[in-house]
Amino acid sequence: MRSLRLPFACVLLGALLPACSHDDSSSGSGRDGNGNDVFVPDEPVPGVSSGCGSVRLTTYDASNSGWCEFSITHSILPDFVRDNLTLAIAEPYDGGSYEGEVGEACGECWEISTISATQVVMVNNLCPIEGNPLCAGGHFHFDLTQQAGEVLGGGGNDEAAARRVPCPVTGNIHAQINDRNEWGYVRVAFINHRFPIRTAEYRSADGDEWFPVERSGGAWHIREGADVFADGAPGGVFRFTSPTGETVEGTEVLTGDIGIDSVFDTGAQFAPAQADGPACVFTPPGNVYDEGWGGIDQVRWQPNPWGDASVSEVGEGCADGPSCVLFSNLEQWAGFHLYYRQSFPTSTFSTLTLQLRTQSGSADLVVAPSHDGERCEETSVTATEEWTTVTIDVARSCAGLDELNALTVSNGSPTVNLLVDEVFYE
Repeated sequence: MRSLRLPFACVLLGALLPACSHDDSSSGSGRDGNGNDVFVPDEPVPGVSSGCGSVRLTTYDASNSGWCEFSITHSILPDFVRDNLTLAIAEPYDGGSYEGEVGEACGECWEISTISATQVVMVNNLCPIEGNPLCAGGHFHFDLTQQAGEVLGGGGNDEAAARRVPCPVTGNIHAQINDRNEWGYVRVAFINHRFPIRTAEYRSADGDEWFPVERSGGAWHIREGADVFADGAPGGVFRFTSPTGETVEGTEVLTGDIGIDSVFDTGAQFAPAQADGPACVFTPPGNVYDEGWGGIDQVRWQPNPWGDASVSEVGEGCADGPSCVLFSNLEQWAGFHLYYRQSFPTSTFSTLTLQLRTQSGSADLVVAPSHDGERCEETSVTATEEWTTVTIDVARSCAGLDELNALTVSNGSPTVNLLVDEVFYE
């Protein structure tokens, strides 16, 4: 299990976040691995129907093993797993995309698409709720290894799209023998399966009665007293059932001479399958402000005024709907950025629109798409007490800028209070 600490992104980016917490207002009740009540989103886990869904990403420093109790170093595992392209899944989702029991997520594969790349990643760890607010269920969440974050160009507390996919494995399901004793106790982690394992069973090599292998956190065990795996016993074979109901029976016998740390070929594997549909395509939210800041919990568009200006959301005098943004005491030569945490290609959107008005008087403003303070061609606007719509052709005005992550407004007039509403990249 991961250490109980704030995720890497919470520590590194805490100064930029309102708080490393989650908004439970749109959530329902659920459970964690210890049976405690937690909040989970009302929507099903993205990928339950093999579709693309939103996921939030952070990164952590990972070892070769985790809560799922298998090592990523085994040669039977795909190359991307041995390169540590793995993830710790947030605890409310540890039942995996088929919403199974605790631990069913272990060994499941997800295809993650960021602004920069698409990559299949395997679950081998858990991001526990305790000490990790971002993993508490405010939004579907993956804590990537640093290696996976580097390949995907993400994981700095940002958003991506994800869908479950069959794991691109070769060979059979294997059992990593984590512990065993002479009286028949065996603890294993099943690895290299195409689909999650819903149930596992065993029978004696010379018998026909099947018994359940018990889940134990991220691994499985067979309790002492089972004659099948005790010293001098005939050993046993395994049978697996996937969440979709496919059952496969192994052909190889696990005997007493196969010791701890061995990797045993069960002789069984689920049938090959292809992912449904094309890969996900992630596009950052274009609704900068529309009855609230666009984006997901903890990864939203945010205001950043400079000078002595202050910012607040108000509910009166708005262009459309119940709320808009008020920049108070916007002095001459002061201004503000509305920025997003992830830079995106300038070609992502074709148009920027926003509505502006003053609370009194008029103001000469300049508006421009921007990237880390570098502005595209500026558009001059005279704001009055009536709402003015500003429309900018992004491709034309940003011809010399490859990426964007903000829009910038600055005031060339005496101090003014400015209302902003209906801000969209489209």
